[in-house]
Amino acid sequence: MDLSDFEVDNSVSCRLSSSTPDVCKTEDCCLGIDEAGRGPVLGPMVYGICFCPVSRKEDLKNLKVAEQNTI
Repeated sequence: MDLSDFEVDNSVSCRLSSSTPDVCKTEDCCLGIDEAGRGPVLGPMVYGICFCPVSRKEDLKNLKVAEQNTI
């Protein structure tokens, strides 16, 4: 993944994306979204999104990756 343009001037937005996982096309999935940073007024924001098949939710709980408002 080439981030060199963003590294030269990180005052502009940078959007990285990937395609929807194949598993989410064949079975129900949940979506997790998280953010970090201070926002557009105080500094950069970073958002992350994660897909997980609903059938694997127990695996997430066992790994203790769930936050209080998820799953």
